[in-house]
Amino acid sequence: MKPKIGILTFHRALNYGANLQAYALQNFMFGLGIDNEIVDYRCQEMIDRYQKTIRKVKGNKVKGFVWSLSTAPSVWKKKKNTTDFAEKYLVLSRAYDSVSISQADNMYTAFVTGSDQVWSPTCVGFDPVYFLTFTTPEKKYSYAASIAANEIPAAIKDEYIKRVFDFDDPSLREPTGAKLITSLTGKKAHTNIDPSMLLNADEWNKICSDEKPGEPYILLFTVPKPNKLVEYAISLANKRGLKIIYLNNLMPKKHRDVISYIEPVPIVKFLSLIKNAEYVCTNSFHGNAFSILFHKQFIVEVSANKSLNSRSWDLCEKLGLTDRVLTVNHTPDIDAVPDWEKADRVLENERRNSAEYLLKIVKGDNNVKN
Repeated sequence: MKPKIGILTFHRALNYGANLQAYALQNFMFGLGIDNEIVDYRCQEMIDRYQKTIRKVKGNKVKGFVWSLSTAPSVWKKKKNTTDFAEKYLVLSRAYDSVSISQADNMYTAFVTGSDQVWSPTCVGFDPVYFLTFTTPEKKYSYAASIAANEIPAAIKDEYIKRVFDFDDPSLREPTGAKLITSLTGKKAHTNIDPSMLLNADEWNKICSDEKPGEPYILLFTVPKPNKLVEYAISLANKRGLKIIYLNNLMPKKHRDVISYIEPVPIVKFLSLIKNAEYVCTNSFHGNAFSILFHKQFIVEVSANKSLNSRSWDLCEKLGLTDRVLTVNHTPDIDAVPDWEKADRVLENERRNSAEYLLKIVKGDNNVKN
């Protein structure tokens, strides 16, 4: 059989970053001459929790029901945007579910699971499919898989170790994840950059929408509830005489005199909004990542909703851009010119490392790093 890789990832999650990282990993592999498909696995937990009008919620069921109804229009738009993007830009297999996924085993010479939180102990119900339990050990690989946890709950720890033990020298997205896998299995694990950064700005421009606002603007893009980011963006807008475009329809719509709220947009327009902004203020990892790829004047808030966005901090630290991080104790000079040459040099080195890793998978080298 001619080598063909099946990719298992969150390619249908209602999230800009999830869709774009799937596109990036697939096309980076195509660029290396690696034939591949994204396995169109329909995860039922993901559908129930995130994609239905009435979704699974924790806590008060009445409040959850009201919340589901109030956010239903946004969910519908996000689902349409995700479906449109997948059908136009991704090379997909036929659809599989948890019962039929075993049939995919004969279609590929190997599988790669990642990126996103595919190895999370809680996300999408600890779904075994993302641990490739339907195939044999010699066909199991990962790329930038994320655990998104510092420890594994005791109740599932033995099962977790069993699932990841088949992966020799797995690729994780965060250093904390790689250390955790090593501590659990005794096996070496290493890190690779998020797939979204495998492609450079020129490659992203190929699918970036030509549509853009008619006047200069600050893009404000948040995922978790921000801490001081909104106030910072308003202050910046007042100083520069710019309007703010706020891409987050779930936040309370305040400060309408300076902020224009927009509904979920097509995924290629999301890229355009970042590319064409005068400034980007974000607490999203992928908002941060694409700001870097497009060399934007940006700041990223890493502390939000009493949690730490360690992914953005780690990325900025790796690229020498920690002066762009907004914290309670540090307000960046957003007009300072970053050392883009250094950042690009580090990214190119990371892409070479990723290429080496992925090419060895095609050769069937389970100990891919040696």
